[in-house]
Amino acid sequence: MKKLLIVALAALMLTGCYDVTTKISDPKTVLITLDGATITKGDVYDIMSQADPYPAVVALTLSKKIILEKEVGRPDAVKAVADAAKAKFIEDADDDLAGALEEAGYDTIDEMYEDKFMVEAQSDYLVGNYLNTTYSTVSSTYAPRKARIIKIEKEADADAALAAIKAGQSFTDVAKEYGVTGFNTETAIYYTGSTLPTEVLTFLKDATLPTLSDVIEDTTNDVFYIVQISVADASKIQTEVVDFFKKEASFIELALLGYYESNGFKIYDRALYDMINAQYPDYIID
Repeated sequence: MKKLLIVALAALMLTGCYDVTTKISDPKTVLITLDGATITKGDVYDIMSQADPYPAVVALTLSKKIILEKEVGRPDAVKAVADAAKAKFIEDADDDLAGALEEAGYDTIDEMYEDKFMVEAQSDYLVGNYLNTTYSTVSSTYAPRKARIIKIEKEADADAALAAIKAGQSFTDVAKEYGVTGFNTETAIYYTGSTLPTEVLTFLKDATLPTLSDVIEDTTNDVFYIVQISVADASKIQTEVVDFFKKEASFIELALLGYYESNGFKIYDRALYDMINAQYPDYIID
């Protein structure tokens, strides 16, 4: 596997090229090649009414499936996860499997198995292996921490909350008394890409030991935070961090980074290239 590249989290880099003279008229005409596999006009355009935003998403999804089949395949561990997801879906559907499938956007359970359950199981396996293999780089880059956080609207309440915690009152009780309703105050994994103010992210990243913050002011939104870090050493929470990261779309993309280029991803249709370039420009390297 290629070394981890430090890029914007949303980027899934593909090597793209196109022949402006190509004319697509037959459904068997090849639009994309990837490690000897092909995606044809029929693959993309025959199902464009079922995808949003149509051919670009379908093409990228199909190419991802090709990569997953090559890099992961269907070992017993992966198949077991996909089979369990399928069984749970059928069980949850109760006596209305057809209705559940229609609501999910699939015609048959086998189609859903191939397009959803198997792809998700393969992605989970690939990303988990990738993150474990590159964990030292990932952890130093994204600074995962295990912490609890309280968000408080008034500075006076934040000061009182901090004093109460320091006096030995339960963090949970303090959060209930002073915290903003609905804000997650349970212990969780946070990292540099978490949806938190810059001031809070900086405190988390800079911490090297378990610690309790002072009152942290979010100067942009005029609210206040108290952070209690329970684990600052990322090496001690590798399993939890990997389990958390491998569900994040950004890290799924990051784990796939490089496979498109190394497998010779090429786009031969100008219209499809333009769609991907317009809607997902980060996906293409000229």
